[in-house]
Amino acid sequence: MPVIFWKILWTLGIATAVFILLVSGFLGFLMLTEFSPSASSTPEVGGNGKPFDPSKREFTFFSWNIGYAGLGREMDFFYDGGKTAIPDRIDCNRYFEGIKSQVKASDTADFIFIQEIDLHAKRSWYKDELAGLAGMLPAFSTVFATNYDCRFVPMPLREPMGRVVSGIATWSQFKPVKAKVQYYDAFFPWPKRLVLLKRCLIMLRFGLDNGKELVVVNTHNSAFDSTGALRKRELEILDSVMTSEYEKGNYVIGGGDWNSNPRGFNASSVISGDRVTDVQPPVDPGFLPRWEFAYDPGHPSNRNVDMPYQKGVTKTTIIDFFVVSPNVEVKQVATIPMGFACSDHEPVVMRVRLK
Repeated sequence: MPVIFWKILWTLGIATAVFILLVSGFLGFLMLTEFSPSASSTPEVGGNGKPFDPSKREFTFFSWNIGYAGLGREMDFFYDGGKTAIPDRIDCNRYFEGIKSQVKASDTADFIFIQEIDLHAKRSWYKDELAGLAGMLPAFSTVFATNYDCRFVPMPLREPMGRVVSGIATWSQFKPVKAKVQYYDAFFPWPKRLVLLKRCLIMLRFGLDNGKELVVVNTHNSAFDSTGALRKRELEILDSVMTSEYEKGNYVIGGGDWNSNPRGFNASSVISGDRVTDVQPPVDPGFLPRWEFAYDPGHPSNRNVDMPYQKGVTKTTIIDFFVVSPNVEVKQVATIPMGFACSDHEPVVMRVRLK
């Protein structure tokens, strides 16, 4: 064979070997630095919440997935069929200012649940969003739980997300008796799990004058889970945790971004003029069967990010809501329609009374 043929084979062999070494090295790096939290932990409670009034029976809740201040009206996202991973810095700053304004305007709520809040991430221009929102809520106690910690997310290849440290946070006007973070034990298979979230919940407890406790749970369940297996397992864990508390006589309220439609969801009930779809698979009928799912049926709480938001064109749905135990009465629940200006989710507020 001609010498040039052997030179080409040699060059291709060297290039292939180098590529394999680089990929193997990168995977090894991700494995060595993989975020592997313990199953549960007792987090630090920060902030300046006041002592809890054990005779208090009415409470207001505010929940919002802020999309790390990177998924406002103009954005699409590559995981959901779009092209973009990182917003323009000016847009990111504008989204975060809008988020802070809405959170500040909601500071009369007793509890504020926030999901997708970045501490240090390329996708949000390395803002400490936890500190930024804490500045809007100086009289609140704060508990934060990391659910995403990856040294380098390599996707999309043309604009990698890079470093991500993110999580969920619960603010409370009161000092809890106890705080707990519990991680779900369902993860994406290797190697996807190396660069995706490790989901969790935050639970806070408050002692009541009848000897029982108010237990509040902030959760952010799995997305991009085509089979629904991760969400199914997460709901099994939530069912066990929340049912156990209710069986003790406690009052239990869970809320957040469930990435599933609430029980009773009907797309035709939405009156906002948006295009509405459902999320498959639906919540299992056996999940907390006698509990109330509290949501605003007339307004979507989430939009697809396969394209910038266009009312009536972009697909929307309801996946942000609360679930309350049978000894809790829902007095009012509403979605705040912001036109998805600052996030791909809208805030949801609720007022309840303990029976």
